[in-house]
Amino acid sequence: MNYRRFCAFALVSASLALCPARLPGQDNAAFFPLSEIRPGLKGVGRTIFEGNRIEEFQVEIRGVLKNALAPKHDAILARLSGPGVDKNGVVAGMSGSPVYVDGKLVGAVAIAFPFAKEPYAVITPIRDMLGVAPAPPRVAGSVATGLRWRIAPSPGGQDSAGRLIPDVPTDPAGWLRFLPAPDSGYLADFRLPLRFAGFNSELIREYTPVFRQLGFEPVASDLGLTGAPVPPSDVERSPSPSGTDNGREVVPGSMISLMLVRGDLNLNVDCTVTYRDARNLYACGHQILLAGPAAIPFAKAEVLATIPSLASSFKVDAPGPVVGSIYQDRFGAIYGVLGGQAPSIPFHMRVESTLNRQEDYHFELVDHPVLTPLLANLAVISTLSATERAVGPSTFNLSGNIRLSTGETVDVTDVVSSDFGAVNAAGAAVATPLTYLLSNDFPDLHITGIDLKVISQDQDTAARLEQAWSSRSQVRPGDHIEVTVVLRTPSGGSVMQKIPVEIPASVHDKTLSLTVGGGTSINFLQNRFTPLASPPRDAHQLVRLLNRMRRDNQVYALLMSSERSFTLQGEEFPSPPPSLVQTIMSAPGVSNSVTFSSSSVVGDYETKPMPYAIEGQQTLYLKVLGNEGRP
Repeated sequence: MNYRRFCAFALVSASLALCPARLPGQDNAAFFPLSEIRPGLKGVGRTIFEGNRIEEFQVEIRGVLKNALAPKHDAILARLSGPGVDKNGVVAGMSGSPVYVDGKLVGAVAIAFPFAKEPYAVITPIRDMLGVAPAPPRVAGSVATGLRWRIAPSPGGQDSAGRLIPDVPTDPAGWLRFLPAPDSGYLADFRLPLRFAGFNSELIREYTPVFRQLGFEPVASDLGLTGAPVPPSDVERSPSPSGTDNGREVVPGSMISLMLVRGDLNLNVDCTVTYRDARNLYACGHQILLAGPAAIPFAKAEVLATIPSLASSFKVDAPGPVVGSIYQDRFGAIYGVLGGQAPSIPFHMRVESTLNRQEDYHFELVDHPVLTPLLANLAVISTLSATERAVGPSTFNLSGNIRLSTGETVDVTDVVSSDFGAVNAAGAAVATPLTYLLSNDFPDLHITGIDLKVISQDQDTAARLEQAWSSRSQVRPGDHIEVTVVLRTPSGGSVMQKIPVEIPASVHDKTLSLTVGGGTSINFLQNRFTPLASPPRDAHQLVRLLNRMRRDNQVYALLMSSERSFTLQGEEFPSPPPSLVQTIMSAPGVSNSVTFSSSSVVGDYETKPMPYAIEGQQTLYLKVLGNEGRP
C-alpha cells in the first residue's frame, strides 16, 4: 500500500470511528417502520409446516396495540390465513415467523390465542427484536430466584466452614414456590413448545405446572424423538465445531431447536428464525426465560409433522447437529450467533440396576442457574425409572462428584431408601448442590462435569434409630463422653455406633440437650433456628460448605444450650453476657445485622458413612455441673 492510499484508508477509518453506533435495523430500507402500520395492510409470513420447506401464509394487519406487551413495547394485531394456517391455526413453534409488508420485514409472529375460533396473532415489531444487543458468551453466575442461604456456624474449635442447611425445592410444589410468579397480563401468556425424549412421561406430567410457570408447554413427550447423539468421547464442556453446511440453511422462516439436554436424553425448545445478518440471528419474537446474557446451543430442526389441536396445534420436529449458540434472552427476542459455541455440562451416569446389568448414560445439560438443577433432577429420576420400580421398597447408593474449574470437587455421596419415591430423593441429591454452585457470583467458578454412580437394590435399607444413651448424664466443663446409638435394620438386626462428644469448657451449671439422628431430621431441626445468612465469600468456602452438608447415611449429634445467642456476619456467639447484648442493641448500625436465637449450638458431631439411610431421632439431656470439688 503506497503512502497516498494509506492516508486515504486512515481518513476513512477515522471518519467511521467517529460515527455514532446504530442498531442494525435503524433507517434500513429492508424494515417496515412501525409508524407506518395501518389497519388493512396486507402482507405475508414465512414458516415451516413440514420438512424443511419454508411456506408463505397471508397476513392482514388489524392495528397497533400501544404498550400491549410492556411499557413502550407496542404490538401489532393481525389475522393470518393460508392453507397451513386454515388447517392448523396459529401453531406452537411459529413464534419468530417473519412477517413482511411490501417486501419489508415488519416483525415476528409471537403470541397466539388458545381456543380462538379464528387465527389471530400478535406480532412483535422488528425494532424491539433488533434492540437485543450482542453480549459475550460467558457471564458471571447469577443468583437463582428465591434461593436462601442458611449457614450454621461451627462451634468453637471445630471445622470453621460451618454447615450449609439446604433450603431448595425437592418436588414440583417446591419448585413452583422457588420460581417467580408468571406474568398475568392477557398478552403475556405465551409459551414455547418443550419437547422431551427419554424422560419419564409420568414425571413430565407431574412437572408440567413448573414448566408452564417457566414459560414452556410440554408437547409430544412420548414420541421418542431424539436429536444428534453425544458419544462418550465427544462429551466435553464445549460442543464440537458447528456444521457450516447446516448453518447456511438457517434462514428467516427456518425452525431452530434450543438444546437444553442432548445425548441419551434430549430436551429442546423450538421457535422460528426471524432475521439473519451474516452470522447473527434474531428469533422467537419474545423471551425464553428473560435471562439476559445466556449461553444455549441451538440446532437446525426438521419439522416431521404439524399436529392440529383444538387447544393449540404444535409442530413435531427432529433437531440436527448444533450449529450455533444463543447469547441473549431478552423481552423482544433471542439473539444468537451461527458457529458460536455455548459451554455445556457433561453428565456421565452409571447405573448398576436390579436387573443384573450395568448401563452407562451420557448427556449434556445447558449451563443455567435455574434450568440445570431442575433438568439434572429430572434426568436422574427418568434414568433410574427406566430400570427400577416406582412402587415398593427401593434403595439407591449414590457415589460421585461435581467437577469444578478450580480443580476442586463437590461430593455426591449418599444412601436413599424408601417404600415409595426413592428415585425422587436420588434426583434431589444431585440437584441440591448444583443449585448452590450455579447461584454464585464467582466469575472463575464453572462446572466442568458431573459423574454419578448408582447401585440399585429392590429392598429397604433404612435403619431406624431405636435407642441412644450417653456414658454419663452428669458432666463437667471440658469432659469427654461417649454417646451410643442403636440402629434397627430392616432385617430385624441391630447396628451400634459410638459418637465421641466434648463438653465445651465455657458451659457451666446448665442442662444441655443432645439430639442424634440422620441428616434430614437434624437439618429439619436446625433449619428452625438457623437465620438467613450471606452467600459464601469465595469459591473455596462454597465448596467446603457443600462438602459438609449432612447426608442420610450418617448419624449426627447436635449439642445445644437453651440460652440466648446471636449471629453476626455468619459467626455465632453463644451465651453472650447481658452487657454485650445491651451494647449491640444500642448501636443501630450493628443491631440491624444481628440475628438473635433462643437456642445455641455448642457442639456438632457425626459418625462415619454407613450403607444405610438413617431415619428418626432421639434427644438426651446432660446436666453440666460446676468445677467445684475438682482437684
